[in-house]
Amino acid sequence: MGHFFAEWSSRFSLRTRFIALIAALVFATTLMLGWVASRESAQQLKAQIGSASSREAYQMVNLLDRIMDARVKQVKLLLAMQTLGTENDSRMLQRQLERLQDSFNVVSWIGLTDTQGTVRAATNGILEGVSIAQRPVFLEGQHKLWVGDVHEAVLLASLLPSPTGEALKFVDIATPVHDRNDRFSGVLAVHLSWEWAEYIERTLFSHVKAKSDTDILLLSQDATVLLGSDDMLGQSLASLKHVPGLGDTTPTWAVETWPDGQRYVTGYARSGGFEDFSGLGWVAISRQPISNAFAPAQRLQTSIMSIGLLLALVFATVGWCVASSIVAPIKRLARAADRIEEGEQASTIPLERGASEFKRLSVSLRNMVGRLSDQRQTISRLEDLANTDPLTGLPNRAFLMQYLQHAVPEAQRHLQNMVVIYIDLDGFKRVNDELGHHAGDLLLIEITYRLKNALRSGDVVARLGGDEFVMVLKTQPEYLEPLTHEVGRRLLNAIERPIQLVEGQTATVGCSLGAAWWPQHGEHIETVLKLADSALYAAKSQGKHRLVIHRPGR
Repeated sequence: MGHFFAEWSSRFSLRTRFIALIAALVFATTLMLGWVASRESAQQLKAQIGSASSREAYQMVNLLDRIMDARVKQVKLLLAMQTLGTENDSRMLQRQLERLQDSFNVVSWIGLTDTQGTVRAATNGILEGVSIAQRPVFLEGQHKLWVGDVHEAVLLASLLPSPTGEALKFVDIATPVHDRNDRFSGVLAVHLSWEWAEYIERTLFSHVKAKSDTDILLLSQDATVLLGSDDMLGQSLASLKHVPGLGDTTPTWAVETWPDGQRYVTGYARSGGFEDFSGLGWVAISRQPISNAFAPAQRLQTSIMSIGLLLALVFATVGWCVASSIVAPIKRLARAADRIEEGEQASTIPLERGASEFKRLSVSLRNMVGRLSDQRQTISRLEDLANTDPLTGLPNRAFLMQYLQHAVPEAQRHLQNMVVIYIDLDGFKRVNDELGHHAGDLLLIEITYRLKNALRSGDVVARLGGDEFVMVLKTQPEYLEPLTHEVGRRLLNAIERPIQLVEGQTATVGCSLGAAWWPQHGEHIETVLKLADSALYAAKSQGKHRLVIHRPGR
């Protein structure tokens, strides 16, 4: 039955570990889900931030393209004026061009050349009579409508005022002019001030720059900075790895390492032109330090991880509580089983009132333990009957042999010796013959009582049968002989006293004692038993009612 309870205890321990494992798995799974959710959310937010950066760049370049398209359309309107190709009065042409300049505040200079590239008329008379035949504005403009990229003023540098004191920059638009007979009569050249683009960059995108430490840049086709902070103007950014190639007008973004060694979230958008403006390959860039750009994503990830950790703790606690409530009945049953093992009754098994499965288990366990207890009691009674003399209640020969098998190793561990005393009653047959067997039985019962009184605690006396008994005493080696004589004396004195029987009858018997010592007289206890029996017969042959101790060699 001990194995049964040990099994229950082992199973309970496994269930406890199982609960802990379930709680740990719930905690780890929730934490992992929180980490995945935070990572995915942060990645999505970073992608949105990057896309927003590319949209800002696209808005910039798209606005520039539209404005340039408007300028091109204005030049075409100028070209549509018939007087440009037929008017020979340069003063009249100058006044017309100046009126047009006043209508478009972004126009710094308008000039009309002859077929050889000499300026015939110009706003404010600037460069009139000067040849611009070698300038791209004439070389390209005499063939078709041409738009030149941003450049610093060459001929006009000293002729036009600079409000900031910095070198003037222009975007040139030129177109051929024809007379009524469709003959080439010159080139209409327009210099657009680049200040309008700087104004757009300062005003329309100032809110973007202020709120998120964002820089808006504009690069030329060869990656030279046209618009941006003063320290970056004219700087080449050809080292940037993710600048869109020519013809790639799809807005994009990347985390880019810039020449200053810092990493920025960088949005790109290349100009593709708009309607009449075919584009100059400009690239608008919106950049923001990665620490500032992705700060919301980092905060989001931290928040989700914190919430995930809290939920993991909550779910793990709930899982532990739920699992504990499930195994609580088993825990109670296991404790009851432990108490039963310690000797309590089967009624200590609680009847569970919860789930029907546990109720049936508790009832079945109580019934099973009750049957096991009854069987154990029955086995115990049978063992007592098998090992006990029914008349005297003393252990019998079978018990004595089992006892000696355990007593010898125990004595060896405690460095003890044993005294074996054989006892045989003198005159017992005469009592049986004269007074009857009933009187003999009463005499044996009284002798048993006196033998027990002569014993010390821990000593054993057994009835071998008839009027023969064996006594086993444990002691230290130095006390073997004195103890043997002392116990022998008490036995002789106790047994020779008259014994009162029924109806006033009295009987007197003596006893012969034979003793041997283990291990002095023999290493095996069976040998010592035989030597003690031989000493008993020696006592009888020497006159009875005496003690004889085995002496080797005699």
